[in-house]
Amino acid sequence: MEAGIKQPVAIAIGLAVVAVIGVVFAWSLAPRATPSVPPGLTEVTDPAELPKLMELTHLNILTSTNYLGHRIYTVRATLRNISTSAIRLVDVKLTFRDGQKQVIQQENHPAFEPKQSPLEPGTEYTFDIPFENPPRTWNYHVPDTEIVRLAY
Repeated sequence: MEAGIKQPVAIAIGLAVVAVIGVVFAWSLAPRATPSVPPGLTEVTDPAELPKLMELTHLNILTSTNYLGHRIYTVRATLRNISTSAIRLVDVKLTFRDGQKQVIQQENHPAFEPKQSPLEPGTEYTFDIPFENPPRTWNYHVPDTEIVRLAY
């Protein structure tokens, strides 16, 4: 090497750079914590209040296959705004159970996001939450799904 850097040192530096780029890339793709509510919206997380504002109905699960032959499971349900305000954000929690009905995994997912048109009072919205890698011991029943947060 011309600059006086020995080959093992150059390889080590190259690997370090690749590792740093890999960590930054993985960090950028990692799921974020629950996003904050946009300014001007009122957030509701009280389990006693949520059913008074929004109904969750027609819960089912669909299966399909992607182009690699992997199974894709999609939880589909309908949200119905029963409040007097336009809803801007809804998060749901999926609870996966095993054959003995023990909780094996819980995940929060957005079902309705602020970037969409507001969900006006009395209107319905059907959402889909796809997942490709279910927990290994999952009983393949529809995960328990409940609304855990909304904002209007």
